[in-house]
Amino acid sequence: MRYLNVLSLVVVALVAAVLGWSINYAVSGQNQALLILPWGSLVAEGAAAAVLLYLGLRLRAYRDPEGEGRRRRRAPADRKPYDPVWGVGTAAAAQAVAYYGALTAGWHAGLGVDQVMLLGVRTTQEPLWLCVAQIVAGVLLMVIGWIVENWCKLPPDDPESEKDTPYGGRQDPYATGEGGYARHQ
Repeated sequence: MRYLNVLSLVVVALVAAVLGWSINYAVSGQNQALLILPWGSLVAEGAAAAVLLYLGLRLRAYRDPEGEGRRRRRAPADRKPYDPVWGVGTAAAAQAVAYYGALTAGWHAGLGVDQVMLLGVRTTQEPLWLCVAQIVAGVLLMVIGWIVENWCKLPPDDPESEKDTPYGGRQDPYATGEGGYARHQ
């Protein structure tokens, strides 16, 4: 799995903006409904962000038990082990939320351009405010996904090794306990 890249998030948002504006322009000439997500979707997006933050904070607290701001510290023998599958799932969910945020922000930015052009014609500005709310929610989801994905990164096995290696500080791409099963022969 690759780490999130700011450039890829920006490209996704720009492509979604162009597609959103183009499709809305084609559909609006045929008196079709606007392609804006409703207000209720903000509740679902907020719930997804809250769950992701909860999982990320649990993982961060397990990874850094002596971290800043911890009120209650447990002894290492007192902690329950954190399942690595949950860590990978949390990282994947963080990436998914970040890309969803980029798509949502880009799509509604494209629709918002069309809504700004209709400011003098429309009597109600609710679609414009809905676009603005979705753009803000999309940017927040990108930021939350980025932060939680960074919390999911494990420190390198050897702190003295080079951090710029493609394997996060390890020189060997394979774990020592694999026994050669995952290696290409």
